[in-house]
Amino acid sequence: MPENVNGNNVLLGRGKIYFDRFDANGVRTGEIFLGNCPTFEITPASEDIKLYSSAEKAAPLIASDVTRTTLALRIAGSEFSKENLAMALFGDTSTLSQTGAAVTDEEITGVIQGRYFPLLYRDVSLVTVTSSPAGTTYDVDDDYTVDAVSGRIYIVEGGAIADDADILVDYTYGTIALPTIRGMNQTSVKGYLRFKGDPARGPKYECEIWRASVRSDGAIGFIADEYGSWTLTGDIESDATVHPNEPHFRLIKVA
Repeated sequence: MPENVNGNNVLLGRGKIYFDRFDANGVRTGEIFLGNCPTFEITPASEDIKLYSSAEKAAPLIASDVTRTTLALRIAGSEFSKENLAMALFGDTSTLSQTGAAVTDEEITGVIQGRYFPLLYRDVSLVTVTSSPAGTTYDVDDDYTVDAVSGRIYIVEGGAIADDADILVDYTYGTIALPTIRGMNQTSVKGYLRFKGDPARGPKYECEIWRASVRSDGAIGFIADEYGSWTLTGDIESDATVHPNEPHFRLIKVA
């Protein structure tokens, strides 16, 4: 058989990555598509031991053996979904909820001109600010402004609300259920990882990693002059109990 270079085996990789995060009991919770990921890499590495001859001046190598092997992961992504950020920030996802109602005379003490002061609730409207004790009703824009989305009162510099004054705030707040990421409340992020290759050129592979342990690698820029990105690095752990014949991962050539 002639030995010819085969351009069909040259790989220009593309594909989709899915991560199925384990819960506190190590149970899978469902695969989530990580979105646009320009990088997916598996790096094999080994540690070895060497013995050199002490009988000769050149001290040639007389024995070399591998003591252990490891497989490292690297994923770079550019979609800032709540699930992706939770993994990158050692956190999990939750929901910030409130049921709409009205508030009367919420007191804020010791305000200072030129600063914001938060209310107890978000998504506010119909805001009225008075002195404490009551008696003076302040003018919106001249004396204070409202950050309705976050629920904050800004004390206008030069307005009628003096430094160190106490104020009372009446307002209505809406019903909301906002996705949140609770950062740094997890010590590790582990799960099953699936890669479905769709290369621009070359063979198409699907990769299944039974136990991936990942962590953030590098800064996550929320202010930048370029598109934001995040990077996860980690290790492929053995799952010999469930997959005794392929304990780390498998690559399936699908096309």
